[in-house]
Amino acid sequence: MMSKKIILYVAMSLDGFIAKKNGSVDFLDKYNESGEDFGYYEFLDSISSVIIGNSTYKQFGAPYKNKKIFIFSRKKHENKKDIIFVNGDIKEFAKKLKNDTWMVGGASIFNEFLKYDLIDEFIITIIPVLLGEGILLFTKSSIKNLKLIDTKSYDCGVVQVHYKKI
Repeated sequence: MMSKKIILYVAMSLDGFIAKKNGSVDFLDKYNESGEDFGYYEFLDSISSVIIGNSTYKQFGAPYKNKKIFIFSRKKHENKKDIIFVNGDIKEFAKKLKNDTWMVGGASIFNEFLKYDLIDEFIITIIPVLLGEGILLFTKSSIKNLKLIDTKSYDCGVVQVHYKKI
């Protein structure tokens, strides 16, 4: 039986921010328009479900067709067709996952899952900009032993690293 994985797949600035202070990710626009998909569509095809924090959901929605979508929220919400709102224990939730799942965003939910050592792989696309301030990707200090699986560099200056939890 293959084990399911929770995979953090995210872009961040060179100085570790996933968004500006106001939540904007417009620093990604230039790179999104480069014609390169940075492995996004192949990755998207490889997962069955996504985890999104409520703030990220409110800002970007959930445009993931044919995926089960879990929205983490502190408040109760009514579930929709493919969208399930979750506000329970994340360790219990993670145990029930049956397939590979993408941690979409944002930083609060990443760090809650990281706190309980629930993220199995980290695919981080490093954008060659320095924001100086904003929303940090990692905020909880926790030492994780990771093994480098792959690195890719792109002509536009972007580097992608892929680590697996040991």
